[in-house]
Amino acid sequence: MFLRLQSYERPAELAEAVRLLGRSEPRTRALAGGTAVVGPVDDETEVLVDLSGLGLRHIRPDTQTVRLGAMTTLDDLVRSPEVMFLGGGLVAQAAERTAPATMLARATVGGALARPDRAPELVAALLALDAGVVTVDRELGRTMSSADAVPAGGLIEEVQIPATPVVSAFERLARTPRDLATVAVYVALHVEDGTCRHLRLAAAGLGDRPQRLTVAEAALQAKELSASAIERAAAAVRESVTPPDDFRGSAEYRRELAEVLVRRALTAARDAALQGRK
Repeated sequence: MFLRLQSYERPAELAEAVRLLGRSEPRTRALAGGTAVVGPVDDETEVLVDLSGLGLRHIRPDTQTVRLGAMTTLDDLVRSPEVMFLGGGLVAQAAERTAPATMLARATVGGALARPDRAPELVAALLALDAGVVTVDRELGRTMSSADAVPAGGLIEEVQIPATPVVSAFERLARTPRDLATVAVYVALHVEDGTCRHLRLAAAGLGDRPQRLTVAEAALQAKELSASAIERAAAAVRESVTPPDDFRGSAEYRRELAEVLVRRALTAARDAALQGRK
């Protein structure tokens, strides 16, 4: 495929980027970082808008939130001490598995969220940490959404992750360590007096995009995280999901994996919480 580009734009202001991307003609696509283009690229694509000049590469922690600019690279996430300790390192670890080592310094958070099929584990980790995604529309209005429901047509500006104290764990199975996971499960929880006070459970590989496993969350909220309770929650996940059937694994195999990995991740997080590890 050969692109017949009319122009390559690198706006310095957010308003200009939104204006360029909001045009119906000519056919315009955003270059979100590295080689990731947001939206389908075909021989009718005429304008590429490079978002790297918008000043959206930052990691800004405060007492309540860690804010990640959309153009923050995955390598930034892996190397940042603030991100490494956020949620037990869940985001940093997922970011490291999202792209080959040669692409980590170019791939961006915004690009990953715009193409969740390319970064399912990073999106799942963000879901487990209750991350909010700020997008800007054509009128420069801002909307906050969850990482699995970023509105189409908006420009991703920032990711905001609550800096709440949680214990986390993940379990995954892939054909190779660097391959996309057949199924991956990410959990973040807070236990008080032996009772689950906060739980987020998210998975990749069980649908067309990463998803919260709310059936398990509801089953364990305000409950003691006993082995039998975790077993029931994991079984409920198996019954509730409708995974794809592809070359990485059949739907039934993914359902079985979901049950096993949910049980393992929840058990690991519970044990860490009870032992006081962060």
